[in-house]
Amino acid sequence: MLGIGTLAGCGGSGSGSATAAGGSRFQVAQALPAGLSGRAAPAIRLADARGGTFGTRSLAGKPYLVTFLYANCPDVCPLIGAQLRDTLAKLGSDAARVAVVAVSVDPRGDTPATVRAWLRREREPAQFRYLIGSRGALAPVWRAWYAAPQIPGDPESAHTAIVWLVDARGRLVANLPAGRPFDTSGLAHDVRTLLPAASS
Repeated sequence: MLGIGTLAGCGGSGSGSATAAGGSRFQVAQALPAGLSGRAAPAIRLADARGGTFGTRSLAGKPYLVTFLYANCPDVCPLIGAQLRDTLAKLGSDAARVAVVAVSVDPRGDTPATVRAWLRREREPAQFRYLIGSRGALAPVWRAWYAAPQIPGDPESAHTAIVWLVDARGRLVANLPAGRPFDTSGLAHDVRTLLPAASS
């Protein structure tokens, strides 16, 4: 299991930006403490809202980001989605070598149709995977990543608002509180540091 993530109520997002700890190779992400950095990221395998099943084991050799969302969130989740979309855009051609894995925190509300509509509305690219499922399917993922789910019927409840950075070897390397705006150019820089060197 991981350390406790940042919680953000989806009724009132804050302002400001996250900053990395001094001395880190990252610009906006926070390097993980020694006991957590380099640990294997908990595996995720769930239904993909666009169809089929998706598992993080298929991302071997590719860095990826993990976050937690719900489609009916009025503010924080669209902010996270928009900033991750912008991060991918700023990666340019390198974006094809990166993935985003969003895990639902609202099994009742995040139906395939609702999430597909959210993905279209937010203009999320193909490498943005939004994974859904029943509470029974999602709860082990929440526990493994210490993600607090959304409380059904309570838009003001706090769910985990964080982005985890996983390197190309499937290891946890950093995270970023995502309940407030962050520098997407900085996150694009941080993701680039995780890209494996191109083969000659």
